[in-house]
Amino acid sequence: MHAKLAVVVLTIGYHHACAVLLRKLAAGTSTRSHRWFRWFNELPVLFLTAAVIFVVVKPF
Repeated sequence: MHAKLAVVVLTIGYHHACAVLLRKLAAGTSTRSHRWFRWFNELPVLFLTAAVIFVVVKPF
């Protein structure tokens, strides 16, 4: 159960980081490359895949 909650907390943290990045993009102060944003966009896929695996397989 702790692992599932950790994935949820990571997903909430990702959402917060997206809000910060959005503010920087709106202000025009972002220094990140398009390639960085592509990789950053894949993080929620990994988080949600892990969450589904934890729920279905129940490894702990």
